[in-house]
Amino acid sequence: MLMQMIDILGPIVIITAIGYLMGRSSLGLDTKGLSAMVLLVATPALIFHTLTSLNVTPEVIRTMASAALLCIGLTGVMGLLVLISVGGPVRSFLPPLMLPNSGNMGLPLVLLAFGPEGLQLGVAYFFVVSLVQHSIGQSIYAGTLRLSTILKQPLIYSIAAVLLVTWTGLPVPKIVMVTTELLGGMMVPAMLMLLGASLATLQVTDLRPALMVAIGRLSLGVISALAVIYILGLDGLTAGVVFLLATMPTAVVNYIYAERYQHNPRQVAGAIVASTAVTFVCLPVVVWTALAISEGEGGAERAARLSLAPAQAAEAGGAERH
Repeated sequence: MLMQMIDILGPIVIITAIGYLMGRSSLGLDTKGLSAMVLLVATPALIFHTLTSLNVTPEVIRTMASAALLCIGLTGVMGLLVLISVGGPVRSFLPPLMLPNSGNMGLPLVLLAFGPEGLQLGVAYFFVVSLVQHSIGQSIYAGTLRLSTILKQPLIYSIAAVLLVTWTGLPVPKIVMVTTELLGGMMVPAMLMLLGASLATLQVTDLRPALMVAIGRLSLGVISALAVIYILGLDGLTAGVVFLLATMPTAVVNYIYAERYQHNPRQVAGAIVASTAVTFVCLPVVVWTALAISEGEGGAERAARLSLAPAQAAEAGGAERH
């Protein structure tokens, strides 16, 4: 198990570190251009190639999309209640609490932990999160929701093409499959490089709210994942992927919109750094739990027991020492 965890987490840490070092060096990294390429080209290509080449059924897409929407909705409601109860700035911190980094960090983890079969489930989950980030997430910061914002997202047309191929059985020309495979192949390393470079430029300006958001993001992610696994009756690989993606740290894109609409951007940046750091520290337990859920009975009861097992073991060890 130790070597399995090293094989999964090692590449994530190394590639992110490379991006971080490049972001800190004199060479720099054009994060604006790279992020635009990932969003406009690589992501739609990966979605189309993954979901068509692996013959993903509409049922799988519907299940993962439902899981993503439910997880976001639950964390949104819980996050809103928490912010209201503590008097926190809702428009600044609600998106960081409800929107996980299921792309930059989540998809590479899913690929390394669960392989190509897990990646197809992860992509079906991720495209929903990405659409919400660039529509509802942006709208929370902007204070208004515009349909034109949603229609500008290339992801919509990519998934529409996937559904057309899936439902009609139309053959996809080889040149299209090869092109989208090559373009989509750069998404995972590019996202990790972007994550590292972004962390190199962000700073924690106020530790207390940053840690509160970081711990809240992880806690609400775990709660929403377990609830959705139970509500939808998920088990096996599907449950493991949903748990892993729902527990990812705050998405970096939240800082972009916080900066654009001037809603405490420095504090949002601090929350992103703290959330990523907290998740990295907890990543072995998070990945272990996701793997255990995917191999187990399924259901929220088992997932809850697995997620509590490390803490219970630590308590038992402490009691024995006394």
